Amino acid sequence: MLDETVDPQGRDEQFELLVACVQDYAIYLLDPVGRIASWNAGAERIKGYLADEIIGRHFSCFYTADEQSQQKPQRVLEIAADVGRYEAEGWRVRRDGTTFWAHVVVTAMRDRSGKLTGYAKVTRDLTERKRVEDELRASHDELERRVQQRTEDLHRLNAELQHSEARYRSIIDAISAVVWTCDPTGEKRLSTPPWHEFTGLPEADVSGWGWVQPLHPKDRDAAAARLRGSLSTLQPYQDEYRIRRADGQYRLFTVQGFPLRNEAGDVNEWVGVCMDVTEQRSLEDQLRQSQKMDAVGQLAGGVAHDFNNLLTIIFGYSEFLLNLLPPHDPNRASVVAIREAGEQAAGLTRQLLAFSRRAVMELQTLDLNAIVQETDRMLRRVLGEDVMLTTLLDATSGRVKVDAGQVGQILMNLAVNARDAMPQGGRLTIETRNVELDEPYVNTHVEVQAGRYVLLSVTDTGRGMPPEVRTRVFEPFFTTKEVGKGTGLGLSVVHGIVRQCRGHIGAYSEPGIGTTFKIYFPVVDEDLRPSPKSVLSMSVAHGTETVLLVEDETSVREIALLALRTRGYNVLPAASGAEALRMIEQQTQPIDILVTDVVMPEMSGRQLAETLGSRFPRMKILFVSGYTDDAVVRHGILQSVVAFLAKPYTPTVLVRKIRQILDEKV
Repeated sequence: MLDETVDPQGRDEQFELLVACVQDYAIYLLDPVGRIASWNAGAERIKGYLADEIIGRHFSCFYTADEQSQQKPQRVLEIAADVGRYEAEGWRVRRDGTTFWAHVVVTAMRDRSGKLTGYAKVTRDLTERKRVEDELRASHDELERRVQQRTEDLHRLNAELQHSEARYRSIIDAISAVVWTCDPTGEKRLSTPPWHEFTGLPEADVSGWGWVQPLHPKDRDAAAARLRGSLSTLQPYQDEYRIRRADGQYRLFTVQGFPLRNEAGDVNEWVGVCMDVTEQRSLEDQLRQSQKMDAVGQLAGGVAHDFNNLLTIIFGYSEFLLNLLPPHDPNRASVVAIREAGEQAAGLTRQLLAFSRRAVMELQTLDLNAIVQETDRMLRRVLGEDVMLTTLLDATSGRVKVDAGQVGQILMNLAVNARDAMPQGGRLTIETRNVELDEPYVNTHVEVQAGRYVLLSVTDTGRGMPPEVRTRVFEPFFTTKEVGKGTGLGLSVVHGIVRQCRGHIGAYSEPGIGTTFKIYFPVVDEDLRPSPKSVLSMSVAHGTETVLLVEDETSVREIALLALRTRGYNVLPAASGAEALRMIEQQTQPIDILVTDVVMPEMSGRQLAETLGSRFPRMKILFVSGYTDDAVVRHGILQSVVAFLAKPYTPTVLVRKIRQILDEKV
């Protein structure tokens, strides 16, 4: 209820001053036929017209030429008159001819008898928000959904707008904010909605300077100090702090305040607006985190490529030395140690590739329940007897396109983390079920598309995580374990695998309660068709065929050359595609197989293979790369249809692969 001791005319003037000073909204009135009857400062800023040159004109001048030809302005008024309210977003035209993305609310005004007296129109320039949304939509991993953030929840305008007080109060309600006034000393006078109702505190507790009580304890002193500074300098007030709403939840608000001067130029009142920007800041934080993870992933992928070349050299010479040394030679132990260190490094490289979403994966259409069941026995051995494992699998869950081995690694990593979080034992629950991620969920998660998913949740009853740990849990090399107890890559690998399967993962945890990881895999409408796995022969057969070996890394090329020539093959080594083409000009015998690196300067392995294919139609091809799956695909190599060997490899693996390809029937 409004204070009836306040002069209605004065209240009316307050609302008029408030509307006039609002900068972020164009607020104006239309007569029954759509002519502009009033114009505030926000309208001048957003649309570019001064009040003197726009009042009296028809509001259709703000619409594009196509919308005017389609009589859209007239339909807007008809809809508003018919149902009381029209709300939409679209492009609008400024005075200088430029366009901006606007959120528009048009409300019909009627007198007590129900006669239409005009319309109230509120417009907000959301061009910057639309730019951010478009940027998010075009960001990494082909984000397909724009980030939709409404900083305002426009309420239904009151249909009864006969009295000026009701009219302006309805406009304030429509912008989904707390509008406030205070005196020159900073004591709050009025707010809409009432401050005590908005915060859920007794009215006496928030009167005067008590308005700071609903603020977060860590924000109160700073917020009060900044307001006092603005009051003393008479400069507009702007701040950002957390406010506890009536539902008990702290929300982040931006606050703006402006001094109102009387005819003598003295400030006798301040007016301002508090707007909830919690979701907006959350989306910005998610975008920054996503960009950081992507940058680290690119770095990890580049490091893995160079490392794979080095490991190929280590594996190659280790194998050659072991073949040369007698079984009882004391130097064999040193060579074995070198090879084992290389294998450990290769494992670390595979983890880096998985984290960076660039690991070579064999995606198949599978039943997630079957993968969980196949992993069950292994998980029980890892967890031990003091951890009870329970699986709740929905028999109706949809099919997903994943790499079965990688999903098994996800479950293993999560199980190990859960075991470490339950040193005294506990319960681990793995559950699958169908879920539908709708627009409200997508609007608060940057990288998620709406649609059908299979949820794989892993829940433990362990120690849980505080917020500062939970927000960093997927970062590479971040760990809370003791030195030597973990690399900090386990959950990073899980995150990378899930994202590479076009899924989404989130961590939910509270100290002392436990942790739940929720993984969402998109449902695919395909038949179950597991890809058959080829089995290489364990023998290392010799050959006499001609091999064109193209590798730009000198040491790697020398290892491959040595491995092939010692087994009888006729090898033509080249350091680039151009050198290979020059060598072929002098070659009279056919090339039996081309073994080429995929990513090379000037000419890629795919381009070289296409160039040689017309001259040697029966030539077989083996693509080799230390780069990641993404790099291979970008160079036109699809591993499902061509022979591919990933670095690092040993000489034995290389020779076996070549022999297998040569022996395959065309």
